[in-house]
Amino acid sequence: MNRNIKSLIGAAVMATVLAASSAAYAETTLTMATGDTIGSLRNQLGNRVRDNLAEADGDVQIKHIEGPVLGNAAQILEQVIDGSIDIVGTDFAWLTPYNDFLKTTSFAFIFRDSEHIESVLESDFMQDVIDEVAAEHGLRILGLKNLPARSFFARNELDSAADFDGLKVRSPQLNVWIESYKALGANPTPVNWNEVFVALKTGLVEAAHGLPADVIANKWHLAAPNIIALDDMYAFHVWVINEAKWQSLSEDKQAQLKAVLDESMEWLGDQSDEIDINSIVTMIEEGGGVYISRNEAKREIIASRVGADRVREFPQADFLQLRAGALEAARNLEGSKDWWGVGLVDLIDAIE
Repeated sequence: MNRNIKSLIGAAVMATVLAASSAAYAETTLTMATGDTIGSLRNQLGNRVRDNLAEADGDVQIKHIEGPVLGNAAQILEQVIDGSIDIVGTDFAWLTPYNDFLKTTSFAFIFRDSEHIESVLESDFMQDVIDEVAAEHGLRILGLKNLPARSFFARNELDSAADFDGLKVRSPQLNVWIESYKALGANPTPVNWNEVFVALKTGLVEAAHGLPADVIANKWHLAAPNIIALDDMYAFHVWVINEAKWQSLSEDKQAQLKAVLDESMEWLGDQSDEIDINSIVTMIEEGGGVYISRNEAKREIIASRVGADRVREFPQADFLQLRAGALEAARNLEGSKDWWGVGLVDLIDAIE
């Protein structure tokens, strides 16, 4: 064969090898959605991930689709499953249809406190949950962060477990929430989110349950000025990626993405704690109610800003009574259709 032809063939083979090698290490751009309104904390979180990856100048970049343009969180999760979106950052409650454990996270008092949550999230049990969801639904959970607990906003002060007996509490149309409120002795009343203020104002419901940072814009505190924080149900942020996309990334690219997502959740935790405190203070000052909590450290912070006369402790004995009732109800639901398997509540409770 002519030497020049041999040289040309050799050069072509080398170019093919180099091109393949380059492709293996080419930059990957992932499409991400957070779904919340532009300017919201979760929207800021998505932009932080995008910007930090860009500044790192690594092999992974993010295209952040901002705002609710792709639908609600459930619809965005379906798009992650089918691969039209790579990553979503959302409220963990939207994942409850995909695993028994995930359902329990929206039931009152499943967790003892925030330390218990951290232990559960770091446990081998949680890793099994992550692998099951990835295998069965094509969704890989890349990170979870517990946020401040939801609070009750009530027309009257709720100082004891007895005050929850028959209390008309606004509920979304979700069985896990409805049964959770019943377990406290309350009377759950379904009301659409955008109608809660009017329902509180007219007395259709006597209390509503939500994150202070989420409800302050809806002015619940002007109709139900008393804030009761029992640490009964926590909110979580979750990052979820399409499983096939995750497996297609090299170990180095996985590590780059995971490092930035982990940092984003620490930032979110700090921001949400500060916003939670500021929201409670503003609502107590504007609404004229009281703050009742079992969290001593939080009571002290709130008292320093609104006055000790506006802050009270929720009795520990009443907290234990409410938690025992909730756990008993949760155990009674085990094994029922659309709930969770027998023994799951005790398994979670046993994690130290």
